[in-house]
Amino acid sequence: MIRILYFSTARTSVSHSDVDDIVTHAVENNARMGITGALAYNGRNFCQLLEGDEGKVRALIETISKDDRHSGFKVIDERAVEARHYADWSLKRVSELDFSEIINAMQA
Repeated sequence: MIRILYFSTARTSVSHSDVDDIVTHAVENNARMGITGALAYNGRNFCQLLEGDEGKVRALIETISKDDRHSGFKVIDERAVEARHYADWSLKRVSELDFSEIINAMQA
């Protein structure tokens, strides 16, 4: 199993409503694929952690990296893990200003 953390910058046209739609879509898709994780959006940047089967997570990361709603996509950290940190969340939406929860989860 793998855990990957990335940051990106939202396009200026992205609204909080757009992010709500992203989360709704991701909750359903991640659950279907067996991927868990968390997402934070502070009005300018995204910070997301995804965990699960390596092939599935890497495929999802590839798809996300090509999404035109953001730019500057950068994987910050990745590691093999034995257990999920967000086992109960197909996608947890973290407080908009608290990227630290997601960043700290990389060490879990």
